[in-house]
Amino acid sequence: MKEIKSSSRAKVTIVDVAKYAGVVPSTVSHVLNGTAQITEETKAKVLHAIEVLHYTPNASARNLRQKRTRLIGVVLQDISSEFYAKCTASMLKEALKDKYALMVMDACFDNNNVKAQVSALIERRVEGIVFVGGGNDEDILQEVEKYNIPVVLGDRNDGRHPCVEFNNEETVSHLICALYESGYRKFAYAGEPLEIQENLKYRYQGFVKGLDMCGVPEKDRLRVVTKELHIDKIDAAYAAFMKFFTDENKRPIPDVILTSNDLIAQGFVAAALESGIRVPEELGIVGFDDISVSKFFQPPLTTICQDKDELGIHCYRLLKKVIEGGREQEHVILKQKIQNRKTTNIPEEIMSKYIL
Repeated sequence: MKEIKSSSRAKVTIVDVAKYAGVVPSTVSHVLNGTAQITEETKAKVLHAIEVLHYTPNASARNLRQKRTRLIGVVLQDISSEFYAKCTASMLKEALKDKYALMVMDACFDNNNVKAQVSALIERRVEGIVFVGGGNDEDILQEVEKYNIPVVLGDRNDGRHPCVEFNNEETVSHLICALYESGYRKFAYAGEPLEIQENLKYRYQGFVKGLDMCGVPEKDRLRVVTKELHIDKIDAAYAAFMKFFTDENKRPIPDVILTSNDLIAQGFVAAALESGIRVPEELGIVGFDDISVSKFFQPPLTTICQDKDELGIHCYRLLKKVIEGGREQEHVILKQKIQNRKTTNIPEEIMSKYIL
């Protein structure tokens, strides 16, 4: 092999490594990224060249020899969300105990972003990936599978991968029954398009199931689902309430509105109060997620609580189990809790019947 002298001033390139090892640059790339079958003899030459020349990714080369990177990828829908941020923080705490490092990617509600983020994770040879939230990304999951990278789904379930999810449908149906028994008769659901995230489908299914169980007729059911509520939740919720739930639209105002998250609910409460509609005396409003400000909101928000820390801990532990050879089809279901506060009138004796 031809010797190449490296200088502290000149950055060693992949071409330099290839020349030293007597291979083409693409072979070096394949060795580093594990993207092709390379003979052990050739791989040894490349790794030796990387170490001799002090090529920047030499940490990756050592990991290739050890077959471990101790890196875990986490793909979120929106890292600015309190729900996703707290879930990730709990995963990070657990991973640090086992000397794993997390690489967190923000999909920003866009599957094109997910593809780019996942490609970056694959290039860095993560040992597993947790996808929290999202949906309609089967092609992306299949791409990950090509590299034999374990996948765990958080707050969703596609029926194929190990997952950790909440009992959305059961919880919402119980809440609807509690509302009905408390005297509510006209119901509305408001939120983002259901196809955006799988958990939204289960929440809406729970809404319909509860109405069916209580015998609520179709004329007393209203669904308001718009993409605007997915992006700019509070402002969009305020505008949506003025459009759909005030006298100007000539539609009957429901007795209670179940929303897909707390920010939408808070926008609705603000719009209702400004419109002269009393909450909860004339209109009940329910949120979802129980973010930290909801109990301090005025009036305090009735909402469905799902433990963000518990979700993160279970996602990490399940992925670690799969990485270490555990069962691949494990399915963990976490229970939610209904926080009965002041934006609805549900007597505690009724609410107690529906505690899961």
